[in-house]
Amino acid sequence: MSATHVLVVEDDPSVRGLLHTLLSAEGYEVATASDGLAGLVKATASKPQLVLLDLMMPDLGGVRVLEELRDDPELAHIPVIVVTGKVDAVPGMRALLGDDNVFVKPFAVAELLTRVGDVTGGPIAE
Repeated sequence: MSATHVLVVEDDPSVRGLLHTLLSAEGYEVATASDGLAGLVKATASKPQLVLLDLMMPDLGGVRVLEELRDDPELAHIPVIVVTGKVDAVPGMRALLGDDNVFVKPFAVAELLTRVGDVTGGPIAE
């Protein structure tokens, strides 16, 4: 058994740090990226079991990252949970990913952790 690998792609250092701390405390193996391009590179290299994705980032935004993930046959299967402050993008993201996979900042920590567990099967992969 090994730890479930989660990739956090978030440009805000405080939110990125918070998510890293919360998920690590739950037992997940967490990698982070501070922008979309770095996130794609890390996703390609590590093939995480889940990507937590911000939408508003400099250079390569979250919508583009999501499109790139979906267009890559090796990455298309990776579930994505969006965590965003971009309220006007929420309806479209919910239509694409489902209501349960889009969280608006500030988010309820317990709800996010529950959803991460539901999507990944928990911090320890069988």
